[in-house]
Amino acid sequence: MTQVLIIADDLAGALDSSVAFAERGLRVIVALDPGHLAGALAQGADVVALSTGSRELSDEDAAAAVGWACEVVGRFDGILMKKVDSRLKGPVAAKVDALSVSVPRPVLPAPAIPRLGRFVIDGAVTGVGVETPIDVSEILNRPVAIPDIRRDEDFDEILPDDLAGTLFIGAVGLAHALARRLVPARGDDPARAPLAIAAPVLVAVGSRDPITLRQIAALDMDVLVCAPNGAGPDVQRGDLLVVQMVEGAQKVAARDAENRFSSGVGALVERLAPATLFACGGETAAAILRRLNVGLLELKGEVLPSLPVSRALDGPVRVDGGLDVVTKSGGFGEPDTLVRLLSAVADRDL
Repeated sequence: MTQVLIIADDLAGALDSSVAFAERGLRVIVALDPGHLAGALAQGADVVALSTGSRELSDEDAAAAVGWACEVVGRFDGILMKKVDSRLKGPVAAKVDALSVSVPRPVLPAPAIPRLGRFVIDGAVTGVGVETPIDVSEILNRPVAIPDIRRDEDFDEILPDDLAGTLFIGAVGLAHALARRLVPARGDDPARAPLAIAAPVLVAVGSRDPITLRQIAALDMDVLVCAPNGAGPDVQRGDLLVVQMVEGAQKVAARDAENRFSSGVGALVERLAPATLFACGGETAAAILRRLNVGLLELKGEVLPSLPVSRALDGPVRVDGGLDVVTKSGGFGEPDTLVRLLSAVADRDL
């Protein structure tokens, strides 16, 4: 029976927030859209995370997406978390209101991520990447007590005894705190080794974030193939292939390039049958998986911190049993992140 339900804005958020539970040994299923939520719940996993695809929607459409999910779930009686961007981007209030109608509970907002230098102080989000403090109550459009969160231990102190009686609103920091409370670590627990990734690996880089571009520049260029305006390259099978979307000679709309890229990479996956698809950029990953008709992922853990690894439960199936999916947010990681990650293809040693 599902103990935890996480409603996220997008795929990256669903994966990033639920991996804390997978790392503690719980079975986690991620639904890529509300249409696959019933199938995710039917898996009988401990934790189900849903991507509603609602970050860029209007208030009305975002509320409808969450409302549809609520119709499937009904009056869920487990631990419920609305995963939000830690800077509270998008129509947050509309989605929280829609959840509150179907699952009426006291609201506990705690969107801080202390390990990334982002805090909640005096009712406002502040810290790294926040030029002006963001008033949490104002964003939620409701009077609510906002606890200060300056360190990870603060989460542990504010969690109520009855986790199933509250609607939690937060980001990765809060998800880790809930996982700690649900599955406390013991002194004799063995440390979980980082997961290895299996070859052949197809890397799809749709993000144009400067952080990702620096990571690409650090790679061996012999493995890099460019996809101008998203056009899928005609390449042969190899243990490692990096396909990067770049600008073409002719200017095209960004959405057209993204659609062409996801279609081209999807075709490569079907033709080359890699063991692992590694997507840089949360929207890139979601678009490719939609192209492949993947609706459910089983989250296995992390290959590096904040780089979740999943197994596709539907869509293309390899002869030896499935497609692994590694995802990385465009703005995440040190310059050598990709070098360290992809070294696992050769020696399985990170």
